[in-house]
Amino acid sequence: MIKGKIRLSVVLTIIVCFASVALLASCSKQPAGKKTFEEAKDEALTIIAARSEWPGSPEAVAKAFWEARASKNYTEMEILWPGSGSLERGWAEICKSDAPVKYVFGEPSKDGSEVPYASEEYFNKNGSYSLTMRLSSIQTEKGRRYYITSGN
Repeated sequence: MIKGKIRLSVVLTIIVCFASVALLASCSKQPAGKKTFEEAKDEALTIIAARSEWPGSPEAVAKAFWEARASKNYTEMEILWPGSGSLERGWAEICKSDAPVKYVFGEPSKDGSEVPYASEEYFNKNGSYSLTMRLSSIQTEKGRRYYITSGN
């Protein structure tokens, strides 16, 4: 009789563990049609590597991002900033209240990993950059290609 109760407890414990794992797995899934960060990043990097034309410097990538944002080209923004296509709210939602702003850019860091920038108004008033775009790069058959990893 005791052996039967122990066996039943073990079986119930195993069932509860499997149910918990299944529940956790279903909760961590992305909504239908929404890409994970890695999926969105991999897709963008593939496009970056395949394009015949790509901005030639970290500063040019930062400028291209802000030009795409100003023109509401959210697909291009997702490519210039790999992984951002997985953002929960999406660029259209994030940018819906954007005021028209002109940005100016400084010299990138020696390794190309940072590009300082500011609104033209801020820069003219303060003579300095208040923001930073952070970049990384990949080596492609067409040469080194920079892309955005974070910014403010």
